[in-house]
Amino acid sequence: MQFSIIARIIFFFVFVHVIQAYKTTLLGDFASICHIYVTDCNGEVLRDAGRKDCNQAKIFEWDEAPDIYCLHVYPITKPKDNRYIMVTKNDSCIDVCGDLIYGWKLTRIGMKPCNDPTSPQPCN
Repeated sequence: MQFSIIARIIFFFVFVHVIQAYKTTLLGDFASICHIYVTDCNGEVLRDAGRKDCNQAKIFEWDEAPDIYCLHVYPITKPKDNRYIMVTKNDSCIDVCGDLIYGWKLTRIGMKPCNDPTSPQPCN
């Protein structure tokens, strides 16, 4: 009988965690190799995706983001050019675009480009 109570408690916590998790996706049109990571916005790294080619349609995706998180991106050749976007209690679709010569930007966009691969990526 005790096992079933413990199993129910564990199931409850796992269920609540899954329900409260958010999805974040990073799309790219940035001519650089980037370092991508997610923090709790207070310096604690939650997920380190490492170095990625940022000139791909879908660079990074995470289905277990917490209520408050910051997605950070920086080109590996310019680590002091770290940029981030803070997200609170929402799924997010973020676009990184540009180049190292003329500049680059990190922008939060609507969810459609992340959910529909045929949708054009907005890089204005």
